[in-house]
Amino acid sequence: MKNIRIAIDADRLNPGDVRFGCYLASLSQSRLTGVFIKNNAGDNIQAGKSTFVLQNGATAELSELPGYRERKAIHDDSENTFRTICGQQGVAASVRTDSHQPLEEILAESRYADLLIISSELAFEPSDQAKPSVFVKELLNSVECPVLIAPRLFSGIEEIVFAYDGNAAAVHAIKQFSYLLPEFEDCRMTIVQVIDDGQSEDPNADKLAQLISLHYSNVHFKKLHGRTHPELFTYLADKQKTLVVMGSYGRNAFSNMLMHSTADPLIRNLDLPFFIAHP
Repeated sequence: MKNIRIAIDADRLNPGDVRFGCYLASLSQSRLTGVFIKNNAGDNIQAGKSTFVLQNGATAELSELPGYRERKAIHDDSENTFRTICGQQGVAASVRTDSHQPLEEILAESRYADLLIISSELAFEPSDQAKPSVFVKELLNSVECPVLIAPRLFSGIEEIVFAYDGNAAAVHAIKQFSYLLPEFEDCRMTIVQVIDDGQSEDPNADKLAQLISLHYSNVHFKKLHGRTHPELFTYLADKQKTLVVMGSYGRNAFSNMLMHSTADPLIRNLDLPFFIAHP
């Protein structure tokens, strides 16, 4: 992996997200590109316009609009903070900016990225206060590269937990994670499968074990019995310094483990990094 992008709300940069991005970029010797979204939807600013008609009929340049200079100062400070943190961590950094269509811009950036880092709380509408936000859900459904959801507090990674449900999407996710971040090959890898009552054993378990063992030197298997949602949540609830790998988000309606109803509560209630990849 050489090309990591991190989506940033230019109005509210979180230094912790940047440090998390720097950790991964430093680990993989990648360039970290900050995609700064300057959402002007509430200002009714149209792309390409430099002159505007005010309510009193007068015209004004973009720089003369109410609040423009204050917001520009915030945006400039966010970009400077990003560059400073990256410089302190010895990470090669770039900045991209967009002012009009947050979702479309980030999706376009994801097409040319190895990995996209986002916050679960990333949102550009005051009413979007959910966690994960509506914006993040829409992004995860359409993104064109693997995504890592940054935790609020990050203190390192000592274990990888692979949430496996027997589906192709889950296997694709762990393969993508292994290819992008082979630096974790000696990290503890735990494969967790929740088996519902009456569910048969996975006939491909041996094939999965062989695949994982070729990429990781410290592999463990954990079978849980019961309903997927509570069992997986309980297992992860006390985990620290743990990264969770999951398959497709909302694209496979038959994947009991990875539907919105399972992934959303985990992201909402657990302060862990989540790696999500689509086939």
